[in-house]
Amino acid sequence: MSLQAMYNIFKDTTCIVGVGNYYRCDDAVGLYIVDALAKKVVQSHIVIFNVEDIIESYCFAIAQSNCKNVLIIDAIEADAEEGTVVFGRLSDFVETGLDVSTHKLALRMSCKILEASGKDVYMLGIVIKHNDFGRGLSPIIHDKVESIVSMVQSTIMSNQKECVYEH
Repeated sequence: MSLQAMYNIFKDTTCIVGVGNYYRCDDAVGLYIVDALAKKVVQSHIVIFNVEDIIESYCFAIAQSNCKNVLIIDAIEADAEEGTVVFGRLSDFVETGLDVSTHKLALRMSCKILEASGKDVYMLGIVIKHNDFGRGLSPIIHDKVESIVSMVQSTIMSNQKECVYEH
């Protein structure tokens, strides 16, 4: 994951969208991340949506918003170690066959709609192993939530201009 690429996203107005299901264990990782960010991020150029597992219901509202970028945070299933974080353009994941989100069809459709409205759509995915019914995150994924929230928050904050007071 390139912090510079993420830094560039947060220079412009950005929608951060958490996708997941609170009742499917680690599938809720995106929701826990945006819930934590909503409490910590107060910049007016950052809009946060918790869409649960129905991104398609929010897609047109996001498409009509003034956000230039959309960052979707979601659980993914991939042949990688649990807790691995991937980042990139959502369309690149779809085109290369790495359509690994646990919400494949809805994300694919939403990506097309958002891109057609002029948005740049990115995905921050966290590899999970437990997608069973139940509540709560596994310890590895829970630890990732804290580090991702911290990283996203500090990246957003690094774009803030310093206030200079003249006397």
